[in-house]
Amino acid sequence: YCIQYADMSDGAFDITIGSVSSLWDFTSDNPAVPDDSDIQNALSYVDYTRLKLTENNDGTYTVYKPDKTVIDLGAIAKGYIADKIRNFLLEKSINRGIINLGGNVLCIGEKKKGTDFTIAVKKTFSDSGEYMELLHINDTSVVSSGNYERYFYQDGKLYHHILNPSTGYPYDNGLSDVTIISDASVTGDCLSTTCFALGADKGLELIESLSGIEAMFVMSDGTIKYSSGFSSYLK
Repeated sequence: YCIQYADMSDGAFDITIGSVSSLWDFTSDNPAVPDDSDIQNALSYVDYTRLKLTENNDGTYTVYKPDKTVIDLGAIAKGYIADKIRNFLLEKSINRGIINLGGNVLCIGEKKKGTDFTIAVKKTFSDSGEYMELLHINDTSVVSSGNYERYFYQDGKLYHHILNPSTGYPYDNGLSDVTIISDASVTGDCLSTTCFALGADKGLELIESLSGIEAMFVMSDGTIKYSSGFSSYLK
Protein backbone atom coordinates (compact mmCIF):
# COMPACT_ATOMS: atom_id res chain seq x y z
CA TYR A 1 0.00 0.00 0.00
CA CYS A 2 2.69 2.47 0.99
CA ILE A 3 4.73 2.01 -2.17
CA GLN A 4 1.56 2.30 -4.26
CA TYR A 5 0.72 5.70 -2.76
CA ALA A 6 4.32 6.86 -2.87
CA ASP A 7 4.31 6.16 -6.61
CA MET A 8 0.94 7.88 -6.97
CA SER A 9 2.23 11.03 -5.27
CA ASP A 10 5.71 11.06 -6.84
CA GLY A 11 7.23 10.49 -3.41
CA ALA A 12 5.25 13.12 -1.47
CA PHE A 13 4.02 10.16 0.60
CA ASP A 14 7.15 8.29 1.72
CA ILE A 15 7.34 5.81 4.62
CA THR A 16 11.14 5.99 4.71
CA ILE A 17 10.71 9.38 6.44
CA GLY A 18 11.47 7.63 9.74
CA SER A 19 15.05 8.88 10.05
CA VAL A 20 13.67 12.43 9.87
CA SER A 21 10.45 12.01 11.89
CA SER A 22 12.43 10.51 14.76
CA LEU A 23 14.20 13.87 15.14
CA TRP A 24 10.92 15.71 15.72
CA ASP A 25 9.38 15.23 19.16
CA PHE A 26 5.90 16.75 19.17
CA THR A 27 4.98 15.19 22.52
CA SER A 28 7.84 16.70 24.51
CA ASP A 29 7.12 19.25 27.23
CA ASN A 30 9.56 21.53 25.43
CA PRO A 31 9.48 20.65 21.72
CA ALA A 32 12.00 22.32 19.46
CA VAL A 33 12.99 22.37 15.81
CA PRO A 34 15.87 19.91 15.27
CA ASP A 35 19.25 21.13 14.10
CA ASP A 36 19.21 21.61 10.35
CA SER A 37 22.44 19.62 9.98
CA ASP A 38 20.75 16.64 11.63
CA ILE A 39 17.76 16.96 9.32
CA GLN A 40 19.93 17.14 6.22
CA ASN A 41 21.88 14.08 7.32
CA ALA A 42 18.66 12.15 8.01
CA LEU A 43 17.27 13.10 4.59
CA SER A 44 20.05 11.14 2.91
CA TYR A 45 18.31 7.95 4.08
CA VAL A 46 14.85 8.93 2.80
CA ASP A 47 13.92 7.34 -0.53
CA TYR A 48 11.15 4.78 -0.81
CA THR A 49 12.47 3.55 -4.17
CA ARG A 50 15.32 1.89 -2.28
CA LEU A 51 12.86 -0.47 -0.61
CA LYS A 52 12.55 -3.88 -2.22
CA LEU A 53 9.62 -6.21 -1.61
CA THR A 54 9.81 -9.92 -2.37
CA GLU A 55 6.56 -11.87 -2.17
CA ASN A 56 6.79 -15.14 -0.30
CA ASN A 57 4.83 -18.29 -1.02
CA ASP A 58 2.55 -17.75 2.00
CA GLY A 59 1.33 -14.31 0.90
CA THR A 60 3.70 -12.36 3.14
CA TYR A 61 6.56 -10.19 1.94
CA THR A 62 10.24 -9.94 2.71
CA VAL A 63 11.30 -6.30 2.90
CA TYR A 64 14.81 -5.16 2.04
CA LYS A 65 15.87 -1.69 3.14
CA PRO A 66 19.29 -0.04 3.21
CA ASP A 67 21.10 0.41 6.51
CA LYS A 68 19.96 3.49 8.46
CA THR A 69 16.77 3.77 6.40
CA VAL A 70 13.91 3.88 8.92
CA ILE A 71 10.35 2.93 7.99
CA ASP A 72 7.60 4.99 9.66
CA LEU A 73 4.10 3.54 9.23
CA GLY A 74 2.34 6.28 11.21
CA ALA A 75 0.46 7.49 8.14
CA ILE A 76 -1.13 4.12 7.40
CA ALA A 77 -1.16 1.90 10.50
CA LYS A 78 -4.47 2.99 12.02
CA GLY A 79 -6.35 2.61 8.75
CA TYR A 80 -4.90 -0.84 8.14
CA ILE A 81 -5.76 -1.89 11.70
CA ALA A 82 -9.30 -0.49 11.48
CA ASP A 83 -10.00 -2.61 8.40
CA LYS A 84 -8.67 -5.70 10.18
CA ILE A 85 -10.92 -4.98 13.19
CA ARG A 86 -13.94 -4.62 10.89
CA ASN A 87 -13.20 -7.96 9.25
CA PHE A 88 -12.84 -9.59 12.68
CA LEU A 89 -16.17 -8.17 13.90
CA LEU A 90 -17.98 -9.24 10.73
CA GLU A 91 -16.62 -12.77 11.20
CA LYS A 92 -18.21 -12.68 14.68
CA SER A 93 -21.56 -11.65 13.11
CA ILE A 94 -21.33 -8.09 14.47
CA ASN A 95 -22.85 -6.18 11.56
CA ARG A 96 -23.37 -2.73 13.05
CA GLY A 97 -20.99 -0.42 14.92
CA ILE A 98 -18.31 2.24 14.91
CA ILE A 99 -14.55 1.71 15.10
CA ASN A 100 -12.91 4.93 16.29
CA LEU A 101 -9.12 5.01 16.40
CA GLY A 102 -8.78 8.78 16.70
CA GLY A 103 -8.85 10.55 13.35
CA ASN A 104 -9.86 7.24 11.79
CA VAL A 105 -13.55 6.32 12.00
CA LEU A 106 -14.87 3.22 10.28
CA CYS A 107 -18.61 2.50 10.37
CA ILE A 108 -19.92 -1.03 9.98
CA GLY A 109 -23.36 -1.23 8.40
CA GLU A 110 -26.06 1.26 9.38
CA LYS A 111 -26.79 2.84 12.78
CA LYS A 112 -30.16 1.16 12.59
CA LYS A 113 -32.27 0.10 9.63
CA GLY A 114 -32.37 2.96 7.16
CA THR A 115 -30.45 5.34 9.44
CA ASP A 116 -26.96 6.71 8.77
CA PHE A 117 -24.23 7.22 11.33
CA THR A 118 -23.46 10.91 11.94
CA ILE A 119 -19.73 11.68 12.08
CA ALA A 120 -18.40 15.13 12.97
CA VAL A 121 -15.28 16.56 11.38
CA LYS A 122 -13.55 18.51 14.13
CA LYS A 123 -12.85 22.19 13.67
CA THR A 124 -9.11 22.69 13.37
CA PHE A 125 -7.27 23.97 16.46
CA SER A 126 -10.50 23.87 18.50
CA ASP A 127 -10.54 22.47 22.04
CA SER A 128 -14.24 23.12 22.61
CA GLY A 129 -15.64 20.27 20.54
CA GLU A 130 -16.69 22.49 17.64
CA TYR A 131 -17.06 20.80 14.28
CA MET A 132 -16.88 21.98 10.68
CA GLU A 133 -19.19 19.45 9.04
CA LEU A 134 -21.49 16.59 9.99
CA LEU A 135 -21.17 13.61 7.68
CA HIS A 136 -23.97 11.09 7.21
CA ILE A 137 -22.44 7.75 6.32
CA ASN A 138 -22.91 4.01 6.57
CA ASP A 139 -20.54 1.12 5.95
CA THR A 140 -17.85 3.69 5.17
CA SER A 141 -14.58 5.10 6.49
CA VAL A 142 -13.82 8.73 7.39
CA VAL A 143 -10.18 9.71 7.95
CA SER A 144 -8.78 13.16 8.72
CA SER A 145 -5.19 14.37 8.71
CA GLY A 146 -4.20 17.87 9.68
CA ASN A 147 -1.61 20.23 11.06
CA TYR A 148 -3.62 20.66 14.30
CA GLU A 149 -3.10 17.09 15.56
CA ARG A 150 0.51 17.30 16.77
CA TYR A 151 2.24 20.63 16.59
CA PHE A 152 4.12 23.36 18.42
CA TYR A 153 5.09 26.97 17.86
CA GLN A 154 8.65 28.24 17.81
CA ASP A 155 9.47 31.90 17.25
CA GLY A 156 5.85 32.43 16.25
CA LYS A 157 5.92 29.78 13.51
CA LEU A 158 3.75 26.65 13.48
CA TYR A 159 5.52 23.29 13.15
CA HIS A 160 3.36 20.18 12.68
CA HIS A 161 3.89 16.45 12.26
CA ILE A 162 3.20 16.00 8.54
CA LEU A 163 6.74 16.20 7.21
CA ASN A 164 7.91 16.83 3.66
CA PRO A 165 10.31 14.02 2.63
CA SER A 166 12.07 16.46 0.30
CA THR A 167 12.94 19.04 2.95
CA GLY A 168 12.59 17.27 6.32
CA TYR A 169 10.38 20.11 7.56
CA PRO A 170 6.57 20.27 7.89
CA TYR A 171 4.56 20.93 4.76
CA ASP A 172 3.63 24.60 4.37
CA ASN A 173 1.08 24.65 1.57
CA GLY A 174 -1.89 26.54 2.96
CA LEU A 175 -3.71 23.40 4.13
CA SER A 176 -4.98 22.73 7.64
CA ASP A 177 -6.96 19.50 7.21
CA VAL A 178 -7.84 16.83 4.66
CA THR A 179 -10.77 14.48 5.28
CA ILE A 180 -11.26 11.41 3.08
CA ILE A 181 -14.39 9.29 2.68
CA SER A 182 -13.68 5.80 1.33
CA ASP A 183 -14.80 2.21 1.68
CA ALA A 184 -11.50 1.02 3.16
CA SER A 185 -9.91 2.90 6.05
CA VAL A 186 -6.40 2.08 4.84
CA THR A 187 -7.23 3.92 1.61
CA GLY A 188 -8.47 6.95 3.53
CA ASP A 189 -5.40 6.92 5.76
CA CYS A 190 -2.98 6.88 2.85
CA LEU A 191 -4.95 9.43 0.83
CA SER A 192 -5.44 11.92 3.67
CA THR A 193 -1.68 12.19 4.12
CA THR A 194 -0.98 12.01 0.39
CA CYS A 195 -3.46 14.77 -0.43
CA PHE A 196 -2.18 16.95 2.41
CA ALA A 197 1.31 16.53 0.96
CA LEU A 198 0.17 17.35 -2.58
CA GLY A 199 -1.79 20.44 -1.56
CA ALA A 200 -5.41 21.29 -2.30
CA ASP A 201 -5.26 21.66 -6.09
CA LYS A 202 -3.21 18.58 -6.90
CA GLY A 203 -4.94 16.66 -4.11
CA LEU A 204 -8.38 17.40 -5.57
CA GLU A 205 -7.14 16.41 -8.99
CA LEU A 206 -6.00 13.07 -7.59
CA ILE A 207 -9.30 12.47 -5.77
CA GLU A 208 -11.35 13.22 -8.89
CA SER A 209 -9.31 10.62 -10.78
CA LEU A 210 -10.24 7.90 -8.28
CA SER A 211 -13.52 6.00 -8.15
CA GLY A 212 -15.57 5.90 -4.95
CA ILE A 213 -13.41 8.42 -3.04
CA GLU A 214 -14.49 11.85 -1.81
CA ALA A 215 -12.49 14.52 0.03
CA MET A 216 -12.76 17.79 1.90
CA PHE A 217 -9.82 20.20 2.01
CA VAL A 218 -9.73 22.83 4.76
CA MET A 219 -7.42 25.73 4.06
CA SER A 220 -5.46 27.61 6.71
CA ASP A 221 -7.80 30.60 6.29
CA GLY A 222 -10.83 28.42 7.07
CA THR A 223 -12.19 28.12 3.54
CA ILE A 224 -13.17 24.64 2.39
CA LYS A 225 -12.86 22.88 -0.96
CA TYR A 226 -14.86 19.75 -1.73
CA SER A 227 -14.57 16.98 -4.27
CA SER A 228 -17.46 16.74 -6.71
CA GLY A 229 -19.41 14.04 -4.85
CA PHE A 230 -18.76 15.11 -1.27
CA SER A 231 -22.06 16.96 -0.91
CA SER A 232 -23.99 13.67 -0.95
CA TYR A 233 -22.69 13.05 2.59
CA LEU A 234 -23.82 16.48 3.86
CA LYS A 235 -27.52 16.12 4.59
